[in-house]
Amino acid sequence: MPKRARIGTKQIFRNLDSMLASSKVEPFNDKDRWVIFSDLHMGDGGSNDDFNPNARMFSSILSDYYLGNAYGLILNGDVEELLRFPLSKIRKKWLSVYELFDAFRDHTRFIKTVGNHDLQLSVDESLQQEYDVRQALRFGRGGDFLNIFHGHQASKSFQEQSQFIGFTLKYFANPLGIKNYSVAHDSNKQYKIEKRIYAYSSFNKCVTVIGHTHRPLFESMHKVERIKFRIEQLCREYASSEPSQTIKESIRALRGELKSYAKKRINGPFERYIYNELFHIPCLFNSGCVIGKRGMTCLEISDGKIRLVHWFNTNISEKYLHQGGYESEKLGNSDFYRMVINEESLDYIFTRIKFLT
Repeated sequence: MPKRARIGTKQIFRNLDSMLASSKVEPFNDKDRWVIFSDLHMGDGGSNDDFNPNARMFSSILSDYYLGNAYGLILNGDVEELLRFPLSKIRKKWLSVYELFDAFRDHTRFIKTVGNHDLQLSVDESLQQEYDVRQALRFGRGGDFLNIFHGHQASKSFQEQSQFIGFTLKYFANPLGIKNYSVAHDSNKQYKIEKRIYAYSSFNKCVTVIGHTHRPLFESMHKVERIKFRIEQLCREYASSEPSQTIKESIRALRGELKSYAKKRINGPFERYIYNELFHIPCLFNSGCVIGKRGMTCLEISDGKIRLVHWFNTNISEKYLHQGGYESEKLGNSDFYRMVINEESLDYIFTRIKFLT
């Protein structure tokens, strides 16, 4: 049997070109409001359903915050875990969540993109549930473009392995109660996918928002870089204002978090977080995931700005209530809190991209 031709980076870039060229460009301005979530992995509500632990928080956030504030909703791939569960069982269990999706569709806007765990949506129109389902979404803002797609398209192996992975999860992992394993558990694969999309976005002078790896990124910065950047911001703030004990405590807390990361070497050496560019290009963003053990993350776009937001439940942990350097906002009478991790002007981001690439 002849060997399969290996997919190279150039071929991946050509595939991304083709996908984005065939995607309708949506006009976008500073009055528009969008929230982007990724990787819900909705199942049947059982012990193997990764969505189950955060389902109540997710529903409350959509109904009480984003829908009430007239945000459009973008779910950027892997919404349903179709490699493990039939859609009929997912819809039956999470009917109330689908009713929220309907409310966004009917009152603001609702768009889904296809991920590697719900690829069936792209080939079987009967599964699309009268929703706007796309391979990719493109926003045009003057001469600037913001591209949104799941991110598996930058993996060299996903097309060859997707059927095998689905078979394994459905007939082996599910009956034995084995949790979902994906690229989100492999830091090397995460880095390679991010690096390819970063290179593609930098070359094309565009902003790209992905999911897939389950780890949030803001302006192409990993958490380690974000902490360093936040410490610099706080130092400047402290130097230009009256001495503040709160700022001092925040800096101290962030230093401790950075030292803890360095000690654990969770994802390898720090230099792996940099995409080996002469200049840091703020072209890559990741909304993270909905199924995090410590909450969920998303990206908000409104008032000409983009924000990385962390939602958490104090019933699980009160750690983030005391997180140095950040402020949290309680959602009504619930136990759910919203924390803005980073925020930046889109004008500033696109200006840096134009001048530094």
